[in-house]
Amino acid sequence: MDKGKVLNEGRQLKRLNAETRRQLHMHKWFAIVAALDCMLVIFYDQDMRNIVFSAGVCVVCTYLWLKGRKRSRSYRREWDEKFGTKKHL
Repeated sequence: MDKGKVLNEGRQLKRLNAETRRQLHMHKWFAIVAALDCMLVIFYDQDMRNIVFSAGVCVVCTYLWLKGRKRSRSYRREWDEKFGTKKHL
């Protein structure tokens, strides 16, 4: 049986970085929209359930965004160390 081609390590790191950045973009916008919703609810509705829910969504999405950003940077650093043109001292 002939298995499909396996991506080389450099290409796999680039793919992981791109996929992670796509997810980060979504988390970032969810966090921004939830923060705006939280602010609007604070000023207009003042219902604690809605405030807590919006704030919770904002906190969770911000955490996921920052965690994924760190992961994406680690993929990029790993690729630079292994395949980059710059020589690290």
